[in-house]
Amino acid sequence: MRAAAVVAVVAVVAVAAAGNPARAQDWTTAGYDAQRSSWVRAPGKISAASLRKPGFELLWKLGLADEASAARGLTPPMLLDLLIGYRGFRALGFVGAPSDRVVAIDTDLGRVEWDRRFAPDAPPARGSPACARAMTPNLARPTNPALPALIGGASRAAQAARGAVGDPGEGAVTLAQLAARRREAPRPAPAPPQSAAQRPAPRPFPVVYVLSSDGMLHTLNVMNGADAESPVSFLPPSANARGLIVVDDVAYVATSRGCGNIPEGVWALDLATKQVITWRASGGIAGALGLAIAPDGTIYVTTGDGRLVALEPRTLKPKRTYRSGGPGFVSSSVMFDRRGRLLIAAASRDRAIRLLDSRRTAFVRTPVTAHPLADLASWADTNDTRWLVAPAGAVVAWKVVEHDSVPMLQTGWVSRAAPAPLAAAVVNDVVFVLSRGPQPPLPAVLYALDGTTGQALWNSGATIAPAAHAGLSAGGSQVYVATGDGTLYAFGFPMEH
Repeated sequence: MRAAAVVAVVAVVAVAAAGNPARAQDWTTAGYDAQRSSWVRAPGKISAASLRKPGFELLWKLGLADEASAARGLTPPMLLDLLIGYRGFRALGFVGAPSDRVVAIDTDLGRVEWDRRFAPDAPPARGSPACARAMTPNLARPTNPALPALIGGASRAAQAARGAVGDPGEGAVTLAQLAARRREAPRPAPAPPQSAAQRPAPRPFPVVYVLSSDGMLHTLNVMNGADAESPVSFLPPSANARGLIVVDDVAYVATSRGCGNIPEGVWALDLATKQVITWRASGGIAGALGLAIAPDGTIYVTTGDGRLVALEPRTLKPKRTYRSGGPGFVSSSVMFDRRGRLLIAAASRDRAIRLLDSRRTAFVRTPVTAHPLADLASWADTNDTRWLVAPAGAVVAWKVVEHDSVPMLQTGWVSRAAPAPLAAAVVNDVVFVLSRGPQPPLPAVLYALDGTTGQALWNSGATIAPAAHAGLSAGGSQVYVATGDGTLYAFGFPMEH
């Protein structure tokens, strides 16, 4: 009887966890969240203060290459930090590998949970079979489009604790703080709700979505990798897809030039009706992260001819086009809230960043940097100062300030500790960046920088093999590096098992 009760409780908790699209610290899509901020803010062990002390180190590494996929790289893992099921409490990561392979890993133990391959019965209609074999599946978990709350996080946890009970007649302190924040920053209007007939039936378990090289979208049970639903046709075979994201039961992805000769644009798949809608980008899609999604569901995409295009959710009908007034964009857009206003930033081909207040029509441009820019990351410190971080030969950070009520970018710091940096990921108040190293034979190095000063806090030394060229992901107080030789590295603070 007692065992049956325990099983029932675990099942109920698993269902409840499945109903929540993602925990605050789950990396669910390229760039972490719908706004592509690459900023994980959640209670945990990682902070600038903790990185100044010994203890942060390599926890495990796992070789996932085989003869077919060696030297072709892995995707940074999508994360599920808390899974409560019939096997107890688990933390999982989902990695895409070439040859249409997906691997689930227990991120606490560094152990493979399941391994799934998607092998089309026939060669793709477009593009060569060799091209398809070299492709890495796009992965995503359901993502909440709301702006993540600026609460919690190791940097705030370091402040003096305050009780939740206020003074007599005041009510709960947390409620008063929430009300004040809402007065200062009104939330954007939510997207229209779906009818019951439009929404897919709720699932009793979490899922991970996989877009394979044949253009099929697979919905997998995270516990065992089995099909939770029948695969659905999404893209033409061998499309060069990037930035798969699933928001409000719609899957979106961008396509760019490459295998299959597929037109560049944005694609939307309604998971209830299975209908596919396409918007074509005449100037090409900019950035490795594809599209970004605002809290009201509006989709923003940057193009190579200098446009920022706003599209309606689901229908992909153009709502508005903003022109940079200069050369084309080279990065996807990143979005964040600034005192109730939605700001959008992207890097352009002239080595500058363009910043847009969504309620205005003109971009504000930063001074030119010494090196080309890549995709941006955005975070806010404990004083609610907003920062943008980008690799530009060195790692460069800008503060968002205001001049005559117009948002501007002011250079904050430049760190030359990480040569030839790749895209950054931020955990609480720590900027992590992967460097290729001064020369290809030397090991790649993961650096941790203080987000407010750029001071070097820690680096991985010679731990990582020279083949690293992938991006980063983070969550659950761990940082992950996926390398070109098919190895996944996990860094964090050791814990007892």
